[in-house]
Amino acid sequence: MRYSANGNSFVIFNLLTKPMNDYEKERLVLENVGDDDGALFVEKKDELFAMDYFNRDGKRAKFCGNGSRAFLKYLFDEGYINEGRIKFWSYAGVLEGIVKRDKVSVAMPDASSIEKVYFDSCEGYLITVGVPHFVVRRENVEKIDVEKVGKYLRDLSNANVDFFEEISRGFLRIRTYERGVERETKACGSGATATFIVYRKETKVTEATFYTLGGPLRLYLSEGKIFLEGSVERCSEG
Repeated sequence: MRYSANGNSFVIFNLLTKPMNDYEKERLVLENVGDDDGALFVEKKDELFAMDYFNRDGKRAKFCGNGSRAFLKYLFDEGYINEGRIKFWSYAGVLEGIVKRDKVSVAMPDASSIEKVYFDSCEGYLITVGVPHFVVRRENVEKIDVEKVGKYLRDLSNANVDFFEEISRGFLRIRTYERGVERETKACGSGATATFIVYRKETKVTEATFYTLGGPLRLYLSEGKIFLEGSVERCSEG
């Protein structure tokens, strides 16, 4: 089963009745994910639906923002859950999502660290939101060679790399080179969240729209949490 969350594409494997060990999961990812960004394994832990996410390189990541939205939409489409709020398990902790027919929101993990750093004279913020991100503010983001510059900074920082610029207050353009996928992806939910946190340090906004290659993502504060919201589509069966 394939899903796309703002252009982030995932293969979903239902393990509710057929558990797998980590080696079996890794082999399944390497043999089946192909050109998609990663794989989501649907499981149960402590009576909660559980998401186990692997990047396309066959390695587990603690969390994936857009992946978690695809995970919840799959549960809804398959009749496991109804519209509304739901708690689910992830390697980044127990989180909450809000499921509607046309969009899915997820309360993102709290940032565990944030610091201004330099990599080869490139200034940015290193911040962990489930997974690490190096957030860089640049002009003319559309013109950046993300495959080249992003790969270089990813190797130096050992993190995902996000380039962003402000279009107007509360509206930003963002492009991300993802670690583990090892290329630019059409969107990155945790990258947008990390960038939102950095942007809020300067502006104090409580909501922002991020324009990604795969379409707009909305980030907003609610009940002390940052929520990531966007569309999710089922691409294929099987």
